[in-house]
Amino acid sequence: MKKTVVAVIPAFNEELTIEGVIYKTSQYVDKIIVVDDCSKDATYILAKKRGVTIIRHDVNKGLGTSLRDGFGKALEMGADIIISIDADGQHEPSEIPKFINKINQGYDFVLGERDLRKYPFIKKFGNFFLNAATNFISGTNLMDTEGGFRAFSKSGLKKLYLKSERYEIATEIIFEVGRNKLRSANVPVKSPIYVSGVNVFDGVKNFIFLMHRRERHWFDYISDFKYVLRKWL
Repeated sequence: MKKTVVAVIPAFNEELTIEGVIYKTSQYVDKIIVVDDCSKDATYILAKKRGVTIIRHDVNKGLGTSLRDGFGKALEMGADIIISIDADGQHEPSEIPKFINKINQGYDFVLGERDLRKYPFIKKFGNFFLNAATNFISGTNLMDTEGGFRAFSKSGLKKLYLKSERYEIATEIIFEVGRNKLRSANVPVKSPIYVSGVNVFDGVKNFIFLMHRRERHWFDYISDFKYVLRKWL
């Protein structure tokens, strides 16, 4: 039986790229949900022209709220596989089949791993630090934890308790994947354009947010530390 694949695209002032992202994504999924987070430009109008399902916020509520609203709508629409992809063009929709294949292999969560070698040093350093910290706290072993190109199985997504409103959603997702012991994996993805994304300050806020979310015994971190080091050494 064919599984229904639904893409969730959070968008804020992305009039230059939204149509192209929708068009390319539509070639690999069954349905698309665009969550317009109170854009001040033509994002909403252009997305509406494409005939996709649109959730429009009257005020800016943040990336976390946008994704949570999109995920909820995707489940309402009968999604079996849920893809999240950014609206700014930094992800290549043609790579969506990689994620679908992994989910069909039995994984509940699949995260795209960008090649950061050409990124600015501060970006690589920040990614390394936050990546290690996120895995350490969450008990996971995933690369590029701040990446926005993801896939979930329906059953996996339903298990996640997500409450963050803004950029913390990226690390919170990883935390919930670890807390629920979901079967997870990375897939390599291209990054056609460089987008600065989360800065150092956001990274610190994400780390603090995770520390508040943890419900684990400190002894658990000893085994987590050894687990994460196997990936980095």
